[in-house]
Amino acid sequence: MTRHGKIARLPHAIREQINRRLQNGDANKQTAEWLNTLPEVRSLLEAEFDGQPINEVNLSNWKLGGSRDWEAQQEALEAVRRFGADAAEIGQATGGQLADQLALCMTARIAVALHQPAAEGEDAAAQLQKLRQLLADLVALRKGDQNAQWLRIERDKMDLQLKKSGAAADARQREIEALKNPTANCITKEFIEWFEKEFNLF
Repeated sequence: MTRHGKIARLPHAIREQINRRLQNGDANKQTAEWLNTLPEVRSLLEAEFDGQPINEVNLSNWKLGGSRDWEAQQEALEAVRRFGADAAEIGQATGGQLADQLALCMTARIAVALHQPAAEGEDAAAQLQKLRQLLADLVALRKGDQNAQWLRIERDKMDLQLKKSGAAADARQREIEALKNPTANCITKEFIEWFEKEFNLF
């Protein structure tokens, strides 16, 4: 929702301070007096509102509208910060797969988009289109991750087959070597002479 009141037209940094003051429970009267002393606020009021100062009613209206949008956005951003703080733990839980962490970040972006009010001059349809694009990106990411997992499984199968083939080839080579040297596994004459001597058979 696009807002056009006095406070909505103020610079972002000043709106942030206003929202903080409202969140902390500061009185509207003191906040209005503070705002009307700021040079950038006075310049804006002169240029766009015939020099009419900001009053308590303006702040009350902002508290019911723009300030609530800001609080919703702050909650979404806090969720993103929590995701970031848990990134290391999540990385361990997912085996360090980058795609899983990227999907988590994408989900956080969608959460922010759901709570974030439309930008100046942006209608609801444009915001919905952005959200759809984020969802499409998330679906594409997960599909890519599934394809990568399938390729890893196929590669592991191939490695196992190669190992089995290698072991079979080694066994076959040993059989060939044994056939080439038929006396290798037979009792030799020297062994017979030692056996007879050792046990006094003759």
